[in-house]
This record gives sequence, C-alpha cells and structure tokens, in this order.
Amino acid sequence: MNNINQLLFFRFIMLSLSQVMIFNNFLIFENTVNIYLIFVLVFPLNFNKSLAYIITFIFGFVIDFFSNSFGIITFSLLISILIKPSVIKFAFGHFDVNKVRKTSEYISGTSLYQQLSYLFLMFFTHQLILNTVEIFSLQNFDMILNKTLISSIISIIFSYFLLLIFFRKNA
Repeated sequence: MNNINQLLFFRFIMLSLSQVMIFNNFLIFENTVNIYLIFVLVFPLNFNKSLAYIITFIFGFVIDFFSNSFGIITFSLLISILIKPSVIKFAFGHFDVNKVRKTSEYISGTSLYQQLSYLFLMFFTHQLILNTVEIFSLQNFDMILNKTLISSIISIIFSYFLLLIFFRKNA
C-alpha cells in the first residue's frame, strides 16, 4: 500500500469516527455539524475517477449507516465529488487537474477569499442537496434554504479550523 492509499485510509477512519462519535451528537441551532465533507474537499484530484467514486460511496455509506440517514449523505457526497473540479475552477480561476499533485498544496497558495469561496460553494451545494432530498417538498423551500444556510455556515467554521490544524502540512 503506497503513501496516498494509507493517507486516504487514515482520513476515512478518522473523519468517519469523528463525525459519528462527536459531531453527530453536536447540535448547534438544531443542526448537526457535518465535517465529513472534508474527505471530499481534500481528496486527491489526480486519483482514478472510478475508484474515487467507489471510495466516496463507501465513506458515505458508513456515515449514513451510523447516522440513520438512508443514503442521503451518500448521494450528496457523490454529487459533491462529481462537481468538485468545476467548483475549484470557479473558485480559483485558472486550474488544470493534471498539473496539481495535491489539493492542499494548490489551495494553500491561494487567498483566504478563494479558500472560503471554495468551502462555501462545496458546503452550500452539499447541504442544499442533502436538505432537499431529506425534506423532499418544494412547499418548504424557505425551510430548506434556512437549514442549508445555517448548516453550511456552522460546518464551514468547524471544517476550516480542522483543515488548518490537521490538513495543512500533509493533505
């Protein structure tokens, strides 16, 4: 097993355990903190796409299993990893997937505004999909947007600090 596979496995285990054991029990304004999206945010861009989708599916399934969310998180994570290259291009401007070896090296060389816009777009999109599928009623669209915005902001705050602490050097 090479270094990148060991790192992915370590992230898989640590983020799964952190989400399930700590953050699922952590309610702020009636919303849980969803840090598991960090797995998608720092997932290597030059990784095999099919394998990336399979690993993300398994990761989402594990989170779903312990969160009793019936596949909603898995669906949202798969959509998130699918749109990640487009969001990176939008948030950071010029971007070539083939030239970037590590996501964190590329992101750490950008401005705070670009980093936060990347986080906001990824979290907002993920939470919007998650809450729309969970509530599944456009009559409650104001509730969906309210819950999405609050969840996104709370999750961004926690995730940004976790990224600063744990993922800056070796992501």
